Amino acid sequence: MDLSDAFTYPAPVLRHADGMRMHYLPVPAEVAEALRQSGTRRVVGTLNGVPFRRALHGIGNGEYQFLIGQDVLREIGARLGETVLVEVKPDPDPDRVDVPAELAAALEADDEARERWETFTIGQQRGYALHVSQAKRAATREKRALDLAYKIRTYTLYGDLQGTREGG
Repeated sequence: MDLSDAFTYPAPVLRHADGMRMHYLPVPAEVAEALRQSGTRRVVGTLNGVPFRRALHGIGNGEYQFLIGQDVLREIGARLGETVLVEVKPDPDPDRVDVPAELAAALEADDEARERWETFTIGQQRGYALHVSQAKRAATREKRALDLAYKIRTYTLYGDLQGTREGG
């Protein structure tokens, strides 16, 4: 990954005290401003040398952050309160969705689910793909993918209007 035009800075691993209590890395104001002015909404980079892709999240008070989960913390060898080296630059393909093989196979086998999947926003696709890919066991990923394809096809996803072909 070429990070020659990247922003590099140390950031503490913090956790929100209320709500979902997500771990996050604060983004320095000057970095956030430069990314925002360039129209950047997603970044690629490294955390302690480990590649990552994330959205730039505003927290409502003019500050920005990158949300990270326990799996990422384990992978980068960091814990709450420790400092990590962050290198980021604008994502050259911000609409890319990493669809796990299990979900790709389930959608390939189900024409109706695949057609509806293609109508979802990038954010919806990314969220559903993440739900499948976060399972540790292959059998669990396969089950989640098949369940998801069924729910997509039958309009029974959370948020679908029951009894109609609306929603999604």
